[in-house]
Amino acid sequence: MTAWEALVHGCAALEPGEAGGVVPQRLPAWARSQVDDPLFRFVAACPTGVVLRFDTEAAAVRLTMGATTVSAPGIAPTPPLLIVRRGEVEAEVPGPTPTVLVVDADQRIVGTQPHPPQTIEVPIAPGDGPVEVFLPHNVHVELVALEADAPVTPAAGAGRRWTHYGSSISQGMNAVSAVRTWPAAAARRLGWRLHDLSFAGNAQLDGFAARLIRDTPADLITLKVGINLVNADSMRERTFRPAVHAFLDTIRDGQADTPIVLISALACPIHEGSPGPVVAGPDGRARAARRDIEKDAGALTLARTREIVAEVVAARADARLALLDGRSLFGDADAHLLYDDLHPDQAGLDLIAERFVAAMRG
Repeated sequence: MTAWEALVHGCAALEPGEAGGVVPQRLPAWARSQVDDPLFRFVAACPTGVVLRFDTEAAAVRLTMGATTVSAPGIAPTPPLLIVRRGEVEAEVPGPTPTVLVVDADQRIVGTQPHPPQTIEVPIAPGDGPVEVFLPHNVHVELVALEADAPVTPAAGAGRRWTHYGSSISQGMNAVSAVRTWPAAAARRLGWRLHDLSFAGNAQLDGFAARLIRDTPADLITLKVGINLVNADSMRERTFRPAVHAFLDTIRDGQADTPIVLISALACPIHEGSPGPVVAGPDGRARAARRDIEKDAGALTLARTREIVAEVVAARADARLALLDGRSLFGDADAHLLYDDLHPDQAGLDLIAERFVAAMRG
């Protein structure tokens, strides 16, 4: 078996798996240990943006891997899907039958439907250039073996190194494939190498995320902040402003000259003028909680987070720090693409990618 360390790109660690393989982790164990939250543990372990990259003259490669997904009230198990790309040729390859963790409404695992790893035939398009196998972005995976009838050698990535930090909209758990999340689609069009540190529901300006970004070599860093802090009602103005500064300070400790683009919240009507937390309405769609209190000074709305983010950028006077208003990527006029009033559908994700590419080229 070829050493995985030389083939796997876009993760922080490869940890031993239960089937004798390796599990790509986007966060190292020390970082994951700092948050005790089932949702966080699941989304952080999904290999969003993680890709196998290699050169070979083989016509097909056999990849043995396992997968794990979740079944919860209102959430059906997700079938794994791999995307195989060489040059301009791209193919969808169904992944293995996944192990299903049955979770109740309190996010407790109440049952397991196990499935062992399976061997998948990965078709390889003829031609020159590296082969890229994009792992499923919305399930857990274990890589067990990679075999071929011709040598497989590691291939280095090309293009600008881009680290992106964001929320569920960036992680794109509802995207149709790993290459249709908006950061992955944008990276493809720009010719960049994406390192995706997007965590659904958990872009909370955590210190461990800033340290990981600081220590990950990059040519460009983008940070999309605001929506998860409002969704969870996890900060007030008093804590949000210094938290943004501290996040940037930590990154600058290791990457003093790397350009950083701070992206404010995309449009989301339910939270533009109403603080969080977000709750599910009777129809299952998201809405802002009703806050029956006389005054709540400092409670964050999306509109206020944008103002504070802009003030932070202006106050720092950092020539390599830029502001991008999230509404230029997804504005009020696009709200009909929020399928649950909170998350963009695939058309919305495609639109964000298109506009981000235009903004970066501009």
